[in-house]
Amino acid sequence: MTSAKGDERERILQAAFRLFAALGYDATEIVQIAEAAGLSTKAVSSQFGAKRDLYLAVMERAHALHSAVVEARVRDVQTAPIAEKVTAIHRFIDAYIDFSAGNPEVPALWMHRWLSDARDVSNLEAEYVQPLAEFAIENIIPATEAPDADVHYTINTLVWCVHGFVLSGVFDAAGRRRGPDDPRAMRRFRAHMHQMIHRTLGLPGSPPPAS
Repeated sequence: MTSAKGDERERILQAAFRLFAALGYDATEIVQIAEAAGLSTKAVSSQFGAKRDLYLAVMERAHALHSAVVEARVRDVQTAPIAEKVTAIHRFIDAYIDFSAGNPEVPALWMHRWLSDARDVSNLEAEYVQPLAEFAIENIIPATEAPDADVHYTINTLVWCVHGFVLSGVFDAAGRRRGPDDPRAMRRFRAHMHQMIHRTLGLPGSPPPAS
């Protein structure tokens, strides 16, 4: 592949990433992606084929970005001595919040799927989401002390809350929406997630103080 072709492919992929995240798969057309990339629809089709193939390429990239962060932090939990596993879990929470806030297109892509977008593209959750979630769950279980802690639902609650906060924020007392770009709202949300996960899992000690 020539450098020009490689640059062209990357422009298409970035444009598709943004548009699928903003509009969803069903509402995005190849012509829109081509216009955003500054190319023809023929060039897009030449590089990726049908819209479905381009969407799969986008989701593969989103998963690669996501899994690199999650796997690194979960491996920290996996390899930490028992006395340090709680600290490693809290670092995992911070890393997930930071990644999602820094890459809001990734949670947006999955949020669209939660709302039944791209229903004709199946198995992405089984291929990408489930193995990553199970890896996290298996390595967090040894640190829990609450006998009735449901680690599966707790990890999913973390994902739901983080994605919701990053994409929609919360309303303050005046009815203004506050999200991750508001430092105070971000501090409050981060502290809340640490306390919620710590207490739900029955982790020993106290959650870290709010920074």
